[in-house]
Amino acid sequence: MRTLAASRPRKPRTDRRQRVPPALTRGSERVDGISILDEVNGDLGLLLWRSARNVTLWAETPPDQRASLFPDEAARSRIAELQVAEVHAELRGPLSVLTELLARPGEVDLLRLVNACRRIAVWAEHRGDLATALEFSQAAALAAPESASLAYVVGRLARRRAEYDRAESWYTRAVVQGRQTEDWRTYALAFSGMGNLHMQRGNYPAARRAHLRCLHAAERKGLLELVGSAYHDLFLAAVENGAGSEADDLAVLAYRAYGSRDKRIARLGYDVAYHWALQGYFARALRVAEALVPHMHDDSERVVVLGLIARAAAGLGKRALFLTAATETRLLAEREGARETAARALLGVVYGAANLGEWELAQDVGTRAVNIARRRGEGRVLLAAEAALDSVQTRHIAISEPAAHSIAAENLATDFVAALSGALIAA
Repeated sequence: MRTLAASRPRKPRTDRRQRVPPALTRGSERVDGISILDEVNGDLGLLLWRSARNVTLWAETPPDQRASLFPDEAARSRIAELQVAEVHAELRGPLSVLTELLARPGEVDLLRLVNACRRIAVWAEHRGDLATALEFSQAAALAAPESASLAYVVGRLARRRAEYDRAESWYTRAVVQGRQTEDWRTYALAFSGMGNLHMQRGNYPAARRAHLRCLHAAERKGLLELVGSAYHDLFLAAVENGAGSEADDLAVLAYRAYGSRDKRIARLGYDVAYHWALQGYFARALRVAEALVPHMHDDSERVVVLGLIARAAAGLGKRALFLTAATETRLLAEREGARETAARALLGVVYGAANLGEWELAQDVGTRAVNIARRRGEGRVLLAAEAALDSVQTRHIAISEPAAHSIAAENLATDFVAALSGALIAA
């Protein structure tokens, strides 16, 4: 006897294509793109804000209505504004392209338009102006809605700005669009980004599932450069879940998949050293952390390495080194470019200060870490910072006691230091 499900005619595969979901285009701001003005001052900020809004308006207008979208004098007015504004040299070309949009909105070269938006976004991201980078990346993605890679970039930038709902909506769009266009690299990257988003929110089981999907896609489609990063992300999820032995195995798999000459070894080295510090292996962690210093090129990277050095130095009783690293961490955490990782870096100082009995310092830094993590919605860091602050207030903080000596882990530390020496990492 045939079941009801078996008796139903099968729909053609093409009918089951998932509809590309709409994505959130605004965070908490009341006016689209207004955050640009918070990052870029003066006439240039106004130019960038108006340009991003022009592209977004064009993208959201039906194609048969675009030709008459802007008034005749709009392009002339924009040209005059460009001539008097102090515009960075690398922005003149892209802004000129966006001015052409005002003059001929019905005859747009989409590739040039998208490229102009992306160039402005890259310029802004290099400056640490993530809101500006996000708005221009989003404008590009709206102008070319079939592009999975552009949607992924929007998700990545929104996640970095802790706009989690917005990020998730764009990652989901990138997954669906990547599958439909067979852009398997972006498909895998979107799952990786989704996993990192869940990590920031503190949802570790969901993070692990997303990173496993990234790994499976990378292995299935032969995306070898993503296999190492997937193992790396799974290592981080295992650390947060307290799966120590599994984390150690995943660290080795990630190192082997990367290879000793891969630049990503530096990031893996930091994460593994941080894991060792959590377990109380301070000497091993400090060896790798100090080797990492020359490889940290922006504030968000430098501040977490300094925080790790502070924590490991305190664990080894090296008070002078701790105080130096703690001071540098606190100063660097004030910078805009370090905002993304400041709370985690300061948490290292809290534990180090408590370990050395510097309770007043631990209280001050712990309060700052809690405030930053709460403001950014970083669930896992906030829980850790609140727990550390509670322990500081009672003058009792648990210090991890290392388990049995691991030859494999010591060998991995030696491999990291050798790779980070500069001789092995490719230029």
